[in-house]
Amino acid sequence: MPGTLVAAMLAVIGFVLFVREQRSPDPIGGDRLSPWSPTSYSYEVQALARAIAYAEGFYSQGSAPQRAHNPGAIKVPGWTGPVTGSEGISVFASDDAGWEALYHQLDVIATGRSGIYSLGMTISEMARRWTATQQSAWASNVARSLGVSTNTQLAQVLA
Repeated sequence: MPGTLVAAMLAVIGFVLFVREQRSPDPIGGDRLSPWSPTSYSYEVQALARAIAYAEGFYSQGSAPQRAHNPGAIKVPGWTGPVTGSEGISVFASDDAGWEALYHQLDVIATGRSGIYSLGMTISEMARRWTATQQSAWASNVARSLGVSTNTQLAQVLA
């Protein structure tokens, strides 16, 4: 009987470790992560999304991206819904909806379908188009979260 209990406990521990391996580390060590799903967007898209969320301040309690459920601080063109912050970022109904919008935007870039971003752009060049404020700090935060330099091309990050 004790052997069965030990085996069951090891199985539970194994499952917990497996689930944790399915999630990438949060760049700031917290546990507010977007879910990793092998059937949705690539790991690279999700890693860049988390790095952008960090750079945008989504993980900071009470920040405009957090209040807007918008980890990428995306301003959706033609958005008729509510906006928040002086930047006028789009407010999504839930964090999941905001993550989906960010993943989708990054997937459009990763597949070469963006009219604004190209895979040949560096993280610094992306910053100049993604954010209107503190572009150098944004690029540095994204790059640091990904473990690359600000001169790294999006093709390398999203490959």
